[in-house]
Amino acid sequence: MNVREISSEEFGNCIEMENDGTELLVTLDHGPRIVSVIKNGVQFIYNKTDPAVGRSFGHKMRITLEKSTNGIYCDNSPVRYSPMGNGVRFVQTVTEPVQMEAIIDVSFTDEGELAVEHSIYNKSREGLKLSIYTETPFCSDGFVFIPQGRAASPERPGKIMTLWEDCKWSDERLFIGDEFVTVKATDLQDRPRLKIGLNDTIGLVGFIGRKFSLLKQYTHNSSALYPFYNCSAFATENNGYLSIQMTSPFYLVEPEEAARHIEKWSILPESRDISPDDEENIRSVIGE
Repeated sequence: MNVREISSEEFGNCIEMENDGTELLVTLDHGPRIVSVIKNGVQFIYNKTDPAVGRSFGHKMRITLEKSTNGIYCDNSPVRYSPMGNGVRFVQTVTEPVQMEAIIDVSFTDEGELAVEHSIYNKSREGLKLSIYTETPFCSDGFVFIPQGRAASPERPGKIMTLWEDCKWSDERLFIGDEFVTVKATDLQDRPRLKIGLNDTIGLVGFIGRKFSLLKQYTHNSSALYPFYNCSAFATENNGYLSIQMTSPFYLVEPEEAARHIEKWSILPESRDISPDDEENIRSVIGE
């Protein structure tokens, strides 16, 4: 693995990581955000400027407190970093409205995959109940898929779907199958936002495009409480901006303790031409 600090005209000071054909850029001036991931010459992270904050999109994390619906974004201050094993640790201190230290550890596994670990350390004097929320946006045509939830017993309901108030079940970008829910990208302008969440009990969600696919694996705890009506995975499409969001359960984090959310990313650079309603071929991508 090669790690070096660079100055990017578009993103400012960054850390560049490279390992076996995979290249990453992580911001240092404001972050940490993963603003570029290139596999065998193919870039898939959407990183245009976010007008709301004046900085780029990219993979990011935020914190949801139990008593607030507003997220606290962890990208408002400079970032310090330190190499570790097969990766790099990125640390950004959050002081408002509560004192927390946000850390993203990015590392390469022995299998050539990416492990992205998000941690929140409580630096205040009282316990905080919070959830870690991540988002990964894509810059290529394709669709996001989320497996539908499965109950431990056939006598109990197992599938939860949450649709945001400004969205419609009849939206043509949305497909609800027997096993998966998919949301596809569109190049049509002035479309209303589409956002849906599911209780992804399998712990796997992904993006399938014509140039590459990305599978994200994590642990879903069916006995824990998640935000947004107990959903752990989400898909959003808004005027060509297509993204996956994931959330951890609520954790009660005592002072000097931490909550963590870990994702394993598998990048599949093969060309695929799969329809969002083709559940059989979606299963083949994830190896089922």
